[in-house]
Amino acid sequence: GKPSHKTWHDPTMTPLPYAPSMKLYCLYGTGIKTERAYFYKRSSTEDFSQDSDENSTYRRNLKSDLPFIMDTNPDNEDEDIRNGVKFADGDGSVPLLSAGHMCVNNWKRKRYNPSGVQVTTREYFHRQEFLVEDPMRGGPRSADHVDILGNVDMTEDFLRIVTNFEDDKVNDHIVSDIKNISNRIATRNRMAFHKKLLRSIFK
Repeated sequence: GKPSHKTWHDPTMTPLPYAPSMKLYCLYGTGIKTERAYFYKRSSTEDFSQDSDENSTYRRNLKSDLPFIMDTNPDNEDEDIRNGVKFADGDGSVPLLSAGHMCVNNWKRKRYNPSGVQVTTREYFHRQEFLVEDPMRGGPRSADHVDILGNVDMTEDFLRIVTNFEDDKVNDHIVSDIKNISNRIATRNRMAFHKKLLRSIFK
């Protein structure tokens, strides 16, 4: 159906433009623990009452404006949860799921890619290296969110794309588990849709 004006800004709900000659490239880093989710709890006066600095009164007054605050108690090393923060694969800033899901799954389907736009995904695994001449960066093959702008492999791919020189060498290169992750999401979404459909039929 026609996309809703309420979801035009949401790439998970809105199809790509009808542009058969367009090419879409997803270039991103992976291999770095990245914040993925957070635990929250209802705030209480006790959460703000232990401050002894000059801002303690101000912070206590925040309770009425902050019904929820981060819960820093959850810790589970096996689940990559530390101080209420869930970590997952990514580039240090953007989780793998956010960077790659649409590229390897939804945009490969006609519903979200009606004109069959060519979608190519290139992942760059983080390989940190210290260089004396460039101590502020993670090295020539760093896949950090900012460092990747200087990643030699990504730079070569980018130049091939924009110049159309040997761009046939820029093919899918997946080093993470993003395809399995995306397939699990798609399966869960299909199951949820079928359950909703059955409920509407037998309502």
